[in-house]
Amino acid sequence: MGLKEDNLKKLSRTTILTTFVKKNKGEWDHAKWEELLAEIKKKGFDPIDPDQVGLLLEKKKAEYWAKNKKK
Repeated sequence: MGLKEDNLKKLSRTTILTTFVKKNKGEWDHAKWEELLAEIKKKGFDPIDPDQVGLLLEKKKAEYWAKNKKK
């Protein structure tokens, strides 16, 4: 397994992405996405595949919206 995969696995075991989704109430723009990637790298998850981070983030977003549906 390469470094990118290792870092993605480590990232998935943190609360970084869940916190990002909650903080942004399940919605963000490209600038916020870039900030998140920079934060992830700054925290030592570098190198990492941004596309795979995006897929993980979309899962977290779906979970957020499933829990926060308006009734």
